Amino acid sequence: MNFSHDTDESNTSIHSYTNEYFVINHRKLDCHCQLHRSGFADAWSPADTDALALSDFKSLIDCKPDVIIFGSGNKLKFPGNELRKEFNRLNIGLEVMDTGAACRTYNVLLSEGRNVAAAILLLSTEL
Repeated sequence: MNFSHDTDESNTSIHSYTNEYFVINHRKLDCHCQLHRSGFADAWSPADTDALALSDFKSLIDCKPDVIIFGSGNKLKFPGNELRKEFNRLNIGLEVMDTGAACRTYNVLLSEGRNVAAAILLLSTEL
């Protein structure tokens, strides 16, 4: 799916995505990734959705976002309650949705000037 072009290169926006890759600020990433509005975008290698831990989100937490959007792949899959409790303790919102919805929501929040980050799995993923 393609999105409209974002001309503000200081923000890390998702320009498009397919089952096999993301295009983030004109950079093709064929892996799971984490990104933050500050310009941070990098590969991400979580082992299993059920085993996600706070340490899997360390790079994003270091950016001090208000909310992290977790895109769980082609299907909606929630991480464990313990992780949600840890995010609450840090006062960082954790929103879970399928990857398509996560990409769209991230871009909307970004366009609103929100301090948003995302950790997104490729659509073809079954973790």
